[in-house]
Order: sequence, then C-alpha cells, then structure tokens
Amino acid sequence: MHERCGRWEGVEGLATSVGGARTVRPSTVGFVGVGSIGRPMCLNIAKGGFRVVAYDASPGARARLGSTNVEIAGSLVEVARAAEVCVLSLPNSGVVEEVVFGEGGLLEGLSEGDVVVDTSSSRPTSTREVARRLAERGVGMLDAPVSGGVLRAETGDLAVMAGGEPEVLEGCRAVLEAFSGEVFYVGESGAGHMAKAVNNLVSATTLASAAEAVLLGERAGLDPEKLVEIINASSGRSASTEVKFPRYVLNRAFEDGFAISLMNKDVKIALEAASELGFPTVMGSAVGQVWQAAVAQGFGGKGHTAIYEFLEEFTGDGKKSQ
Repeated sequence: MHERCGRWEGVEGLATSVGGARTVRPSTVGFVGVGSIGRPMCLNIAKGGFRVVAYDASPGARARLGSTNVEIAGSLVEVARAAEVCVLSLPNSGVVEEVVFGEGGLLEGLSEGDVVVDTSSSRPTSTREVARRLAERGVGMLDAPVSGGVLRAETGDLAVMAGGEPEVLEGCRAVLEAFSGEVFYVGESGAGHMAKAVNNLVSATTLASAAEAVLLGERAGLDPEKLVEIINASSGRSASTEVKFPRYVLNRAFEDGFAISLMNKDVKIALEAASELGFPTVMGSAVGQVWQAAVAQGFGGKGHTAIYEFLEEFTGDGKKSQ
C-alpha cells in the first residue's frame, strides 16, 4: 500500500498523483520561515532523513542555517521547484498568501501533486481559500499549526493540529512526525487553524490571569516564587505557572520566542471566528482587551510572557522593570 507524500513500501522513486498529492514519500522537503520556532522544526525534518531546502526573507535567518545540513535556497521558486512538500512557518495569513501566490511565490514553482503544509497560526477563512486555489492547480494543502513553543520545537515534541484531506495527512505524516510528538487530525481545511486559535485563547487566558493573580499576591506581601510554588501544588496550576513562570517570568527573562503581538493576533483569530459563528465570548473578549492593550503600549515585540511586565506597569507595580 502506498500513501500520499508518505512512506513508500516497494518501488522507490515512483510518483503518481491522486487528488492533488503525491503518493510517494518525498525525498525533498522545502521549508519557508526559519525563525525561532521554524528553525528547529526545519532542522528536525533534516534529522528525519529528508533533504531540506529552506528559505527565509531575512538574510540573518538564512545565515544561521549556514553550519547545518539544510540547503539554503535563493528564492521561494527555487524551494518549490526542489521540493515535493513545502512547509511554511510564517507570522500570519497575509504573509502566507503573499509567499504562496505573490510575485516570485511558491506557486510559480509548484507542480501538480505537490503539497503545501502551513504550520503558521493563520485565519481559517484564509486557509480554506488558499487550499481552494491550490487545489485548482492540483496542489494539496494541510493546515498543521503547532503548539509547544521553542523548547518543544527543539526537542521535536510539538503538538500538531492538522486540517485537510485525511489522505494527504497520512501521506505527509512522516514529515510532520519529524518535528512533533503527536499529530491530531481535527477535520477539513481550516480546522487545524481553528483548533490552534482556541488553544491559544486558553493559553493567553491562563497566562494573563496567572500574572494578575501573582501580582495581586505580591501586592499583599506574598513572595512570588513561593506563591507560584503553592499554585503549582494546588488547583490553580496550569502550563503557564508550571512552565512559563519558572523559565521566563520569575527570572524576568521574558525571552520565550513567541511575541506578544503574535499571541494578540491568535486571540483575535479566535474572537473573530466566534463572531462569525454568533458565539458569545465573555471571558475571551476581556482577555483580548488585555493583549490588545499590551500591544498598544509598546509591548508587542516582547516575548508573550512579558504580559506580566505589562500588567505590572498597568497595576502600578512597575518599579521592578524601571
């Protein structure tokens, strides 16, 4: 049995096309966007036995791949011509659309049967439209956003939420598993990006709420480190208090590799989807205001754990950051 873009048991090098995706394990994977999370993902795909050809608009990002076994392409078209599967790790839907369809974009080099895998946090409505337009050219697509941050990207243990045709997912599973610990199939095109938006809405809520609570405790005279230790031994614990506070907040590093502006964007995606569905988001809307305010006050470029620093200033306890 053979799979789309997946493992081939039998004849090596044979490629046919079924419904817009190759039926042979790709020999070459393209990767576009080698930033803080994209770079380790890209390297883990190479470790998985694939030839990887990568591109990034930033010369610095490309240069940081210089000492690795990843080949650096000179353009998006070069990536698309070399690879059967092109993985994207980009900031937002607008960039994804430009990279795929813009002048000199991937579409100029993609062939029938190729697959585009968007691991970015994109808008589901945009994703469905991108998938539709690619399908017209015989190119398959998966939306496969990831969660777990830089640390889990480095260890190849990201969670993947995949949307698209099940056959395309199964065929490309070997590529996804190279950088993930678990791959979840959640439905048709756009479903993966919807799942990511909902997950990040929860993440944004727990982090902002924990930050506010710890600051309240500190205002009341409690030691923040001891308070976080208590929370983590009690019912208030979350990934934010168990992982983010010890690694990035209590030491005031805030260098977590995922910007406040990106978290704000993901929260907006969830809230906009809720509005389209006529679903009331009482708590989500309040959380959205917090992240939007942080961006408005100049914190957008900082790591998302710096929401603690923003709330510290907002509540009048900003002496430590001065």
